Amino acid sequence: MAFYTVMIPPPGSGGARDEIEQARLLPETFTWPAFIFGGLWLLGKRLWLATLVYVLLWGALFYAGSQFGLTRGALLISHWTIAIFLGLEGQNLVARKLARQGWRLADVVEARDLPEAERRYFERALAGEAMPSRLSALPPSRPQPAGPVPIIGLFPEARGR
Repeated sequence: MAFYTVMIPPPGSGGARDEIEQARLLPETFTWPAFIFGGLWLLGKRLWLATLVYVLLWGALFYAGSQFGLTRGALLISHWTIAIFLGLEGQNLVARKLARQGWRLADVVEARDLPEAERRYFERALAGEAMPSRLSALPPSRPQPAGPVPIIGLFPEARGR
């Protein structure tokens, strides 16, 4: 089973039901298109800053290859390293872009595939379980006891070191 991060649009883009309907589910899995296509995938997702970094990194690698005599093997290892990084972190780059645009984390759903994840999220959200207003309306955490709290483990008290 895979995990899906659910992002909802910024406040003011409609009512709560509209926010639920506009939710984007991002899988927390390896991103094969990012691994295979690299810079084209970044452009397709409109990750402009990441694309600029990608192009500058490749420019630096080719410059180092021509000036310092890097072998083809070193360039190949660099290519695979960048591709693996994009494959592993591609969805996180998209989630961070959405967060910069004001989108909020609404839920994390575990499901076999995207349709099942959407169904689970919509069921919970429409029932009122995964609403972000509930997250912000949580009561403040309990005050900590003044004295040392005995715990089991390596440290004799919760805040001690």
